Amino acid sequence: MQLRKILGILTIVLFVVTAIIMVMFYTQVVPLGSPQDQMAHGVTDMTMGWAYVLFGLCALLAIAFPIWEFVKQLIDDPKSVIKTLVTIVVIAIVFFIAYAIADGSIDSILPLADNNVPTEGELKWSGAGLNALYIILGLSVVAVIYAEVAKKFN
Repeated sequence: MQLRKILGILTIVLFVVTAIIMVMFYTQVVPLGSPQDQMAHGVTDMTMGWAYVLFGLCALLAIAFPIWEFVKQLIDDPKSVIKTLVTIVVIAIVFFIAYAIADGSIDSILPLADNNVPTEGELKWSGAGLNALYIILGLSVVAVIYAEVAKKFN
């Protein structure tokens, strides 16, 4: 219960700070080139900085809480963690296959207007991400079809 109270207070504090910054941002209506223009840029910079802070906090918590729950579950009931580990291994296999079949050649892209040519490694990782997306999409379609067909026969 203590963690829930702390998180509730933290949520309220973050919301209040965000509301104050948003009011400051939206009330800074100044014409470009005026003396207040520099101050408006400062408020915009502060707003963007706060957005980065919130994003970083969310990313950190999105990683930390699942790890915390996994470790807690590993200590409480080690047998229940097997499904999670199997899922992680399957995802790793899918990404390994996607990376293995990815094409990193420069011929696989269209020429860019600013002559900013990506490296072979960048192309390989981009292709791996797309291939993983296609594999997971295909597996999910097969799973949905299998579930509907299996439901008809039961």
